[in-house]
Amino acid sequence: MAVERYRQALPNTKSNDQNQSKSNARTRTKSKVVGIKRGEAIIYLTLMIMITVAAVFVLSSKMDAYELQSEITNVESEIATKNGEIDELNTEVTHLASYDRIYEKAGELGLDLDNSNVKVVERHGKN
Repeated sequence: MAVERYRQALPNTKSNDQNQSKSNARTRTKSKVVGIKRGEAIIYLTLMIMITVAAVFVLSSKMDAYELQSEITNVESEIATKNGEIDELNTEVTHLASYDRIYEKAGELGLDLDNSNVKVVERHGKN
């Protein structure tokens, strides 16, 4: 306030009056709300529907892919299990068909190895 009184007391009051008149004058702006036309509303609504349909389609595709991936994983685990069983059975067949086991079983049944009953066959090929 003291500054304002000092400025009013100065002889150059014209510049102060101009500054005050500028500050007193207010600029008024008129705002107008613009509505959306019917055609624009239809376009926006159609665009939103298309985006929604596309999102649903993408999510549906991702769910199908997830289900297929889990089915693939289940089938692969079943295959691994079956391969393990096949390997065990092959090992068992190899063990059961070994010469030592057959000789042992023959001994249990009372069979003896008689070399006079063994015949050696030689193959004569073209020379």
